[in-house]
Amino acid sequence: MSTRILRIICSVLLLPAMMACSLFSRSVAPSQEEIEKEEQAVYSFFVGDGRAPVLILENTATDISQTDPQQTIDYIKDGLPSLSKETLDHFMERNKESGPLSPDMDLGVEYILLTPEELSEVTRQPNWHEVMAERYNGSAGYTAFSRVGFNRSLDQAVVYVGQMAGPLMGAGFYYLLEKEFGQWKLKEEIMVWIS
Repeated sequence: MSTRILRIICSVLLLPAMMACSLFSRSVAPSQEEIEKEEQAVYSFFVGDGRAPVLILENTATDISQTDPQQTIDYIKDGLPSLSKETLDHFMERNKESGPLSPDMDLGVEYILLTPEELSEVTRQPNWHEVMAERYNGSAGYTAFSRVGFNRSLDQAVVYVGQMAGPLMGAGFYYLLEKEFGQWKLKEEIMVWIS
C-alpha cells in the first residue's frame, strides 16, 4: 500500500475522533479557577488607568428586579441582542445573591474594597465625592460589579457595572464583552439607570 493511501485512510479514521474530542472539550464546563481568572480580566477592563486607587464595593450588585426578575432578563435580552442564552443563564445563576468580592483580585491597578459601612459613612455627607477623594487619595467615586456570566468557552461575558462619581453623578449598565485574540472587547451595552 502506498504512503499516500495510508495517509488518506488515517485521515478518514482520525477525523471523527478529532471532531469528537473537539465537541467534548466544548461541552466541558470551565473550572471555578478559570472563571475567576476571566472574571478578574473583565473587571480590569472597567477600572481605569490606575492613577488613584479604584474604589470598588465589597459586595456584588446587579440591579436585577427582586419582584420580577423576568423583567430584567427581558430588558437585558432586548438591549444586548448578541448575548447568548448560555451566557445570560450563567449570569443569572451567579447573581442569585449578592456576595463579597475577593480581596486578592489581580486587576492590574491599586484598588480598595469598600464595605457597606464605609460607603454609608462617606455618602451620608452632601459633599461625599469630595470627602471620598480626600479620604482615598484622589479617587473619583466608586464602582459596583456583579458577578460575570460567561458561556462555556469563556469568550463571551455579561456584567453589570454601576459607577458613582458623586451625588447625582452616576450610571449603571449591563455590558456584553467578547474575547478576541486573548483580550476582552466591548460588544454591546445597555443603560439601566442614570442620576
